[in-house]
Amino acid sequence: MKNSGFTYFELLLVVALIAILGALSSPFLSRSLSQNHLEETTNKLVRSLRKGQNYSLTGKQDSAWGVHYGDEKIILFKGEFYGQDHSFDESCQVPRTIKITGWSDVIFSQVRGQPSTILSLIISSNSGSRTVTLNQEGGIDVE
Repeated sequence: MKNSGFTYFELLLVVALIAILGALSSPFLSRSLSQNHLEETTNKLVRSLRKGQNYSLTGKQDSAWGVHYGDEKIILFKGEFYGQDHSFDESCQVPRTIKITGWSDVIFSQVRGQPSTILSLIISSNSGSRTVTLNQEGGIDVE
């Protein structure tokens, strides 16, 4: 009578092959995740800037709106400066692997939507970087 099934050696071989494939794919997955975080953060930042500008242009809550970055968060806020009224704040979390440099708070003027400052931001991770530029008319360029 013949026993059917897998031997201990065959099971060990399959587990070893799966472990080797997992170890080989880990750097690829890590880089892919890092690139995804970079793109996602860039999109969140651009979306927050545009939303703040649109809120100011349309006179939402009869106020100017601005964008603040701090404590690993991008925060859309109501008012002439951050911290005035937190009840209207909208925040987006930024992954710890992402760094944003060149930042200063920007407030968009009511009616015209012009920014209080020109920004050239560098969003970087270990997989690369993106540059977001906000010009004096409020135009946003991503490179």
